[in-house]
Amino acid sequence: MNLPNITDVPLSQLPQIVTGLGIKRYAADQIVSWLYKKKVSSFDEMTNLSIKAREILNTSYSIEKNEIEKIVEAPDKTKKFLFAFSDGSRVESVLIPAMDDRLTICVSTEVGCAMGCGFCRTSHMGFKRDLTQGEILSQLIDVQRLCDKDKEIITNIVFMGMGEPLVNYDSVLGAIQIILSERAFNFSKRRVTLSTSGLVPQLEKLMTDIDIRLAISLNATTNSVRNKLMPINKRYPIESIMEFAQKYTKKTKNAITFEYVVIKDINDTDKDMERLVKLMKGIRAKINLIPFNPFSGSEYKSPSEKNYIRIS
Repeated sequence: MNLPNITDVPLSQLPQIVTGLGIKRYAADQIVSWLYKKKVSSFDEMTNLSIKAREILNTSYSIEKNEIEKIVEAPDKTKKFLFAFSDGSRVESVLIPAMDDRLTICVSTEVGCAMGCGFCRTSHMGFKRDLTQGEILSQLIDVQRLCDKDKEIITNIVFMGMGEPLVNYDSVLGAIQIILSERAFNFSKRRVTLSTSGLVPQLEKLMTDIDIRLAISLNATTNSVRNKLMPINKRYPIESIMEFAQKYTKKTKNAITFEYVVIKDINDTDKDMERLVKLMKGIRAKINLIPFNPFSGSEYKSPSEKNYIRIS
């Protein structure tokens, strides 16, 4: 019998789960600490719980173990981790070091992606399924376990891997709540960023549910170009995204990062840059210009170095 994974339980529901099993309510905080601070892989390691409580947990829940199937390290010390889940699904996480001692993990939220963005390798894979809350968290837990061996600490988290986080809203929100909780990972909200293609209703909901950093994948300055690059623009065009950005930055006082993948002869003209500046008027914004990285099956090309430097 497959037991439910304890890390899939929302933080707010764990006390009810524990008391429902006949375990004292205060044990919920102990379990959270063991799972997310000490990152144990079994209930038997939770030594401040009674033997009876551990027996009950062992027969009621599991702590799912996922496999890091492959690790690839680049010359700049960036590491890619290929995670294999119990059903055979695979996703990538990326660990990115920085000169200022930041160590950022980029986590995935779905197996594949249904957004259909033409410049994105993941979209070309198609969509398979959402990740659970526990599968999202396991990327952080398992990579930090490896970092512990080198006495390194992950300082920042970005939901910018495979998938559109706001499509998998509940699992992503649950994971973020655990990441921010003082009882669990205790990350500062300033060190957690969610990147989205711009699903406006979900962005509106997120703004009321939790306070973290936002990055929006813009990539064009006209709807005609963005429609081609990002089909989601037909539902949530540039005007609706900028209207949300105005509202968000005014309410939260946070800046939004706008990601702009620069593609040769598509969105790299002087006119594009002029329009981009105009779009940012009245918004607390940062613009992240990213030269397109070609891959097999894509029709797009990288901008010339001269052109990229010019628009930067």
